[in-house]
Amino acid sequence: MTIRTATPASRQHGATMIEVLVTLLIVTFGLLAIAGFVVKATGSGIEANQRARALALMEDMSQRLQNDKTEAASFVTGTTYGSAAQDCSSATGPALELCTWNNLLAGANDKLSSGATSVAQFRGCVTQPYAGAPIYAVIVAWGTQIPGVAPADTCGQGAFGDDSLRRIVRTQVRVATLSA
Repeated sequence: MTIRTATPASRQHGATMIEVLVTLLIVTFGLLAIAGFVVKATGSGIEANQRARALALMEDMSQRLQNDKTEAASFVTGTTYGSAAQDCSSATGPALELCTWNNLLAGANDKLSSGATSVAQFRGCVTQPYAGAPIYAVIVAWGTQIPGVAPADTCGQGAFGDDSLRRIVRTQVRVATLSA
């Protein structure tokens, strides 16, 4: 009498299929995680690009203020710039500088191939936080898709929908007082 024992091949029926299914499940979760990472990385990249542009626009107005020291107070108008492009052909002095900056904020130089302006728009403000002192604040605001805490500064408030989607950059410019 011979006792038959099961061979390893006969005990493996169905085990390979389960291993394949488990492997597919693990790969699927891995691919979903990678897709989520790509979406977050893309959003962060867009946010970084907008912040870099806002910093460039802020620096532009800071330089305009410093280059026109005698008229620096004329840059403070209480207006939020950047909501729409303007015709600057008749403007002079600080009004021309503010009009040009307004058009940069509005994206008038960012024409798309269709002729429409860019979607990314910014708002800008020039204030004098300390009355009488030659110190000016330049603020640039923009909208984002990533919610956060609404900035305390009111520049661009309400321009991008919910203020938790509004971001700002701000700097103070000290203008030297020139006297004879």
